[in-house]
Amino acid sequence: MAIIKACIIGNSLKNSGKECDIAMGATAMIIAVPPSIVITAANLADPIAWIKPLMHASKQLRVYPFFGVNAAISVITNDAEGDVTVTLDDGLKVLVRRGVYNRTFETIAGGLCYADALFGLTASGYRLIEIDQIGQMLLHKIPKTDAGVRTWSGLITSFMAGLAPTIATLKDIYRNRFSYSFTPEELVFNGEIFTGASSLLSLIGLINTEIAKGVTVQTTTHLFVKVQTECAESNLLTLLGVAGDNPLEDATNFIITNKATGVVVVATDADIVGGEMQLTGVFVSGQTYHVVGSAPSVWFDNDIEGYDASENGVDILIP
Repeated sequence: MAIIKACIIGNSLKNSGKECDIAMGATAMIIAVPPSIVITAANLADPIAWIKPLMHASKQLRVYPFFGVNAAISVITNDAEGDVTVTLDDGLKVLVRRGVYNRTFETIAGGLCYADALFGLTASGYRLIEIDQIGQMLLHKIPKTDAGVRTWSGLITSFMAGLAPTIATLKDIYRNRFSYSFTPEELVFNGEIFTGASSLLSLIGLINTEIAKGVTVQTTTHLFVKVQTECAESNLLTLLGVAGDNPLEDATNFIITNKATGVVVVATDADIVGGEMQLTGVFVSGQTYHVVGSAPSVWFDNDIEGYDASENGVDILIP
């Protein structure tokens, strides 16, 4: 389903100066996007096809969905700062600036692993896309080009941070928290609301994954590794399929580097053998090899969605 502009002028009464009553409802998801990301009308026409490659992109271009149906927001706190004014000696009151909107979201989902992910947004400089519970999306509208083409980006924020979790007591439960701030001018002058973004609410960010040493004896022709999530240690070799029918059984999913020489050894095959990943190649006895997952974009092209093993590898010494 395409995402379309929520306020379409039809036969609305115009004498009253009001054309549309659309406003954002309670927030269900935020998506952190780099400032360089520009959203086009074509992107909004097929939002899933647009956003999934960006979720698996390099760190400079990657987008990060938070909350949604998989980590539902249970508490929203709006702490709007009052407008700052000054009263002069003659009694004239002057507006210095508008008060900033400060918002905090809380979820009971995710535990400490999710708190770690939220903490990663602190001082990140990212912009935010907001989606409410009925699939309305708030974007920052970029001025039209000379040809009249409109594009969008994420909302410009003045502050964002994963806050310290609320610790459980006998009368309360653990909650993960995230807060961000933006100016009223950003909302009123630059904000634009779209509808039809419900399909994005089921997205979750990439799950940190690690390559671990297998228990099978390493040889000069085969390395044996495990592939598991970092937090819960879920085994992707069984989670994603079975031996002979698992998208991980592709040698391009792994990068093997000789630690002494820095030379990348290209694996010629990858097969699940005895519950472990067997990587076939030419290795030297007494040498140590670092094995890590390929970039998430490579895994995505190989039909593996939602995992990132590109930063958590393992050193294997060949006996």
